[in-house]
Amino acid sequence: MTNKLLIVDDEEAILRALKRLFARAGYRVFTATSGYDALNIMAQEHCQVIISDFRMPVMNGSQLLAAIKAQYPTSLCMILSGFTDFSSVLALLNSGTVFRFLQKPWDETLLYSEVEAAFIAYNKHFDENEVNQLMANSAEALIELYPNGQIGRVNGVAKQIFNLDSSSILIADVFPFCSYECLLTLFSSNIDNVVLKATTGKNVEFVLKKTTDKSRFFELQFMNKNDGALPYRKQLASFLDQNEIVNLADSLLETVKPFAMVAIHLKNYSYWTEIIGPVATEKLFDDIALTLFTQSKISSSALAFLTNEHFVLLMDNFTNEHDLHKQLTDFIAPFSHTSYSDKSVRVELVVTYCIAREDGDNAAQLLSNALISNRLHRTGHSHFFMRYDAAIIEQKRKQLFISKALFHAVDNQQLYLHFQPKFDLNQRKITSCEVLLRWEHPQLGNISPVVFIPIAEREGQIIELGYWVIHAACMAISNWTQKGIKLDKVAINISGKQLSHADFIPRVEALLAGFDIDMSTLEFELTESWLVDNIEESAEKLTRLKNAGISIAIDDFGTGYSSLSYLSKLPIDVLKIDRSLIIDISDNLNTQSMVGNITRMAHDLGMKVVVEGVEHIEQMLILEKLNCDVIQGYFIARPQDEDSFTRLIANADASIAAVMGGI
Repeated sequence: MTNKLLIVDDEEAILRALKRLFARAGYRVFTATSGYDALNIMAQEHCQVIISDFRMPVMNGSQLLAAIKAQYPTSLCMILSGFTDFSSVLALLNSGTVFRFLQKPWDETLLYSEVEAAFIAYNKHFDENEVNQLMANSAEALIELYPNGQIGRVNGVAKQIFNLDSSSILIADVFPFCSYECLLTLFSSNIDNVVLKATTGKNVEFVLKKTTDKSRFFELQFMNKNDGALPYRKQLASFLDQNEIVNLADSLLETVKPFAMVAIHLKNYSYWTEIIGPVATEKLFDDIALTLFTQSKISSSALAFLTNEHFVLLMDNFTNEHDLHKQLTDFIAPFSHTSYSDKSVRVELVVTYCIAREDGDNAAQLLSNALISNRLHRTGHSHFFMRYDAAIIEQKRKQLFISKALFHAVDNQQLYLHFQPKFDLNQRKITSCEVLLRWEHPQLGNISPVVFIPIAEREGQIIELGYWVIHAACMAISNWTQKGIKLDKVAINISGKQLSHADFIPRVEALLAGFDIDMSTLEFELTESWLVDNIEESAEKLTRLKNAGISIAIDDFGTGYSSLSYLSKLPIDVLKIDRSLIIDISDNLNTQSMVGNITRMAHDLGMKVVVEGVEHIEQMLILEKLNCDVIQGYFIARPQDEDSFTRLIANADASIAAVMGGI
């Protein structure tokens, strides 16, 4: 990761001196003479450390750093100013906005050491976030190890499988054959996977997952996966282990008879202990394992237990795939019984399968494909039996790649905005636009928002993406204002997940404080379903936004609740009718009547009506007769980059006349 340093001061001589100092030290240095220039640079470069003067015209250091911290919360900000400003900076220091106060005139050695400390702190925080995500999200056993053999953090899976407690403070407590030479190997620069024998006598492979400046994180995998069975699971001794199930599958492959390799996973097992406690969890697992074992005997199938609550079933007595599904339905039928459905935790099974030889030429490949399919379908809500599909797996792999890449999309400057014009039917001209996020990845090219937005919603990246969009949109509005371009509204989509965060309002307020724009230009669009599901929380936060001058719009109206009754409880300014409601409006009187009624009721509640997805002049003429206020869609203009959009609105009358044939 390149160390990027942004220096902000309204004196050019100071900027030149500081740039020379830190460029010699190997930093990539950016300079700005104003807060607005600094925000532009941050939008492009996302510098990790910022040094700013305090006393600057238009936007002072306090306002600038508050805006930067709101948009880029992981960045570290420092003030470089005269000592007389210290009392003014004290509040920023206490709030955590400012990392250090540095005094002018500066001592080069001290200044360099403070900046170095800031980058060390930033990288440490970055590593800590990665580690926390790894420990929280991994379904495998993870352990932190120090060079002296001391055990640091361990996740719940490792605690459970290896029976770790507070007395297990050294690696030798669990792996007594780990010598000093072994530790050297574990911490060597070109480490390969290391196999150690645990106190139980089982061989465990150490797979390096993460290296920090003080420790390493390893994933622990049993060489024989059945060794992952916990000590209290006595009945698991009756199950086959991984080697035995693979050998049995290999022998079946020598025959012409088809068979299925079925992977069964206990969904959300890792949370059961927190909900019902360890004793009840152990008993419930024992009950489930015994039920599965009994069902395998009834169906004359072989059953193996793997680590991390995975079971593998071999079925070879089905006539076709439909028959296989019927047998699997019978196999898991006991888990729909009240004895399981009445439990404090919900017992859910993820069932995936492969059929030999169509889905694999050898037993190891069949097992691997079944487990991969199971892992990738684990986060879904399907109640079907999912067969391994190479194309779907590749799609899931791509989704995982996209999810990981999204975390770095802002830093790597891969995001940009498009703008779709909105046409005011009363003023008969383009008066506003909707801001749309776009992403160009160096390997995958342009990735459709239809693909990456749902992933970002599910995986959580939507929060920071949302703040980036707000910041970039405000930058565009500021640039247009300087060019004399004025729009009535600029609509920005806000995720319900983003709005639900406790710090959403303060971060937005701090972010907007960095721009000299008319807040009434901004319009935040939120989906109907999220607002209704969280109506009390929505009302409070939307009121604060509206009090700041921001308009509130309900997006995709008509795809969810299709009721206006709740709208009187929310401070809504704009109702946006989804394109699905107007597709047949040209020749369907019922659709026309429905849209007309929605428009009249919305107007009675003091709301404007925007209709999206307008693609034909017939639709536009009907919507105009129904007194809709604003339309957008390909009939007016497609989403376009900023240069194209500004050219369009600069000559909007001529452009629209050309599109509409002078109507």
